[in-house]
Amino acid sequence: MISPAHTKLTIHLEQPAGEGIDDTGIVTTTITCDTSDCSVHAYFNLFQRVLACAGFCEESIMKGGAQLAFNEYRSVDLMRKVAAAYDLKLIEDLDTASDDSDGTA
Repeated sequence: MISPAHTKLTIHLEQPAGEGIDDTGIVTTTITCDTSDCSVHAYFNLFQRVLACAGFCEESIMKGGAQLAFNEYRSVDLMRKVAAAYDLKLIEDLDTASDDSDGTA
């Protein structure tokens, strides 16, 4: 009998404690999780936490996620499918949407 794969992910971050001369400590953050049954959403949530621990603000994290999904190296058809799932429109589709909505060219 084959046992299921067991994958454990550990991320260890070390950052200086502060900016001043007296702040000589190091802040460490360790995130460990069992990834043998993680969905893609769970992985992105994990890395969102890692980026936040590394000092990235929520807006930058969101922009990074959007840039991964919507960029010139992706298939436009796949980007449309993802956009539709989140009730979004691509810039390429805005002109045709406004033409359809008000009946003007």
